[in-house]
Amino acid sequence: MSELMHSRLEFKMPSPYTLALPRGLKHDREWPLVMCLHGMGGHHDLMRRWMGPLLSHPWIFCFPRGPLPFEQRLPDKRRIGYAWYVFDGDQEALRESMQLSIEHLHNIQDLVRKQYPVGRTAIIGFSQGGYLAPVVAGNAPGRFCAAASICGRIKHEFLPSGGGARLAQFSGGRDGSIAPELASAGAHGAREKGYTVNEHLDPEAGHEVTPLILEQLRAWLQEVLE
Repeated sequence: MSELMHSRLEFKMPSPYTLALPRGLKHDREWPLVMCLHGMGGHHDLMRRWMGPLLSHPWIFCFPRGPLPFEQRLPDKRRIGYAWYVFDGDQEALRESMQLSIEHLHNIQDLVRKQYPVGRTAIIGFSQGGYLAPVVAGNAPGRFCAAASICGRIKHEFLPSGGGARLAQFSGGRDGSIAPELASAGAHGAREKGYTVNEHLDPEAGHEVTPLILEQLRAWLQEVLE
């Protein structure tokens, strides 16, 4: 019988990101940074379009693309979507998968900091990105002052106790993917660990970013960044 030898080699892939810079940006002051994570199967340009009404604020916006590509088969075509982590029900494997993207996002944040004078930093995410964003901020309060989950759930199980970052949950009352009750339970779990969590609801929204959610998000970002 043959002897099996197991080894490992890192495989690198390009992982683009887009910056939206405020008009009149100068290097004589610090500028708030907002990192925006798309949902599973999405991409960074889609998230940038959704956040369009907020781009007039004097903040630097960073739109990274998820590092994990996968094929999506639709009725009339195929397309490549992107993800932040993989999940098969194994919580420890999920934690490890999330950690890879967390390190990737730290690297992007460091690059932006080298280019521009960055001050307070928030990270927000939609759907799958909404699961990841609070985990990113909660485990690195020195890097992020706040995180928001939009149509996701605050993964309080992966948050350390102490509440070092402000958190927010934005939910749709008609969300068929993440029920508002499930999202609210995640917010409650984070509060039990010492986090300040704001909850916001658009009762008519499904699994989507609506104008009302954007206005709620705008007000919250102004509160935590300015």
